[in-house]
Amino acid sequence: MNRTMVASILTLGVWASMGHAVLAQTASTPEEANLRTAQQSLDTDSTGRSTKSHADALATQFKVEPQVVENLRTAKQGWGEIGIRLAMAQELTKVNSTTFPTMTESLARVGDLRAEGKGWGAIAKELGFKLGPVVSEANRVSHELRAEARATETGSQKPDREFRKGGDDEQSGRMQKPDRTEHMSRPERLDRIDRPEKPEKPERIERPEKAEKLDR
Repeated sequence: MNRTMVASILTLGVWASMGHAVLAQTASTPEEANLRTAQQSLDTDSTGRSTKSHADALATQFKVEPQVVENLRTAKQGWGEIGIRLAMAQELTKVNSTTFPTMTESLARVGDLRAEGKGWGAIAKELGFKLGPVVSEANRVSHELRAEARATETGSQKPDREFRKGGDDEQSGRMQKPDRTEHMSRPERLDRIDRPEKPEKPERIERPEKAEKLDR
């Protein structure tokens, strides 16, 4: 075997080793796949909301100031990316509260690792926690946001439904026959007016008796 062939074999071996290393780094675990699904859901949950209202909703769920979320949005981060960053920072604060006691510090650390091009699985491994709790939190937040959106939509449609219901009732009321008017009660019979008493006839004047016929 000549030197050229040996060199070629060694080169192929090196490339093969590098390929396996790249595949090992890019291989997706079930937790990473679930987290990507949660990220897509968080992107969808923003549909129909203004930037401010959605930022406020995320801030409420993760117990941070709305400005924190707005700053991430200003940095051209998608809503799903922002949600996962917040969930990762929240988990980091729980597992390492000594080094990262606040969400601000945790977000900064997660952001630095993300800027290096690392995936969520690699970041979680480096920070010392698993993705399972992060996936659960992201799904919880997504569920809460959908519930709030449904409640808001239901509240906005309720007056319209009541208006239509009122209109239907009014229309049905017009279609119903009016109640029969009660028969007017006959006026009470007036007491019979007493006729004035007939004046008493004057006593008949007795005619004077005819003078007795003269004795014949």
